[in-house]
Amino acid sequence: MITLIVPTRNRAHTLRLVAPSYFQQEQVTEIIFVSDAGTDDTPALIERLAAAWPQIRTRFVCNRSRLGASASRNVGVQMATNDYVLFCDDDESLETGYARICFEKLVQFDAGAVSGRRIYLEPGETPACALDRFGSGIRNTPPFRAIICEYVNAARFAGDIRVPLTNAIILTRTALLRRFPFDSAYARGNGYREESDYQMNLFVNGYDVYVTNDSHSFHLPMSQVVTGGQRTSRWRRLYWSVRYTRYFFAKYYSAYAQKQGLIAPRWLALAAFAAFALYRETLRPPLFAVAKAALRQRRRLADPASVSR
Repeated sequence: MITLIVPTRNRAHTLRLVAPSYFQQEQVTEIIFVSDAGTDDTPALIERLAAAWPQIRTRFVCNRSRLGASASRNVGVQMATNDYVLFCDDDESLETGYARICFEKLVQFDAGAVSGRRIYLEPGETPACALDRFGSGIRNTPPFRAIICEYVNAARFAGDIRVPLTNAIILTRTALLRRFPFDSAYARGNGYREESDYQMNLFVNGYDVYVTNDSHSFHLPMSQVVTGGQRTSRWRRLYWSVRYTRYFFAKYYSAYAQKQGLIAPRWLALAAFAAFALYRETLRPPLFAVAKAALRQRRRLADPASVSR
């Protein structure tokens, strides 16, 4: 019923940790790993996983040259034999029931795409502890910032909400993916907006996108993710984030702003995003570090045993 597609490149070290959760998903009958011209031992790892779960049709394909994550997703879509596709990143695991719950929500809302909540694990943290820490979010902020077109991953909200776009771990329909393929223009740098592009294409064409609190994915701590676009320098991340957002806004901002009732012109929205991206790469990390240290201190004072958990 559901095909799970994982674009990857030289991430055998993370797939060893997260891929078993893919094979444990209800209603997933096919998993396709698309290696973007990778050179590590990912093929051997996938072969071992396929042997351990013979009931799942497991397929592995390696691009002859680097195409980028978007094009790799499209490769997987063309190979998919099911009517629904779930995408997952190669540094992220899935909570038991993730695929089934997203499918139920997709049908319930007649949506174009549905995701669960994404939780970023802290070093040494188990998924169970992360769920307890995260709850229904950890930040008192709106879940979507309309002017800069950004989903706020950690925003606190309950139930299911409709948003123009959500995180990358979405369940969607194969027919829509073939109608609105991923844009391979995001192949360089950190690939910023490459997942958002598909979701925004759905949104401006009248398809709803939902995120639910009933299922979760768990992103590995950055200390365990030693390669990839987010491991580049902050200034390169800033450059590519603004560059790709400029391209993204050129494609969608007019239709998006009309649907959202925004009156801000595109240049102002881009300027606002650039300011936000600069803050995110420079000021936010030390501010978050101070906030985390203060939270740990409060927990230590309230319950000295909590620091060891």
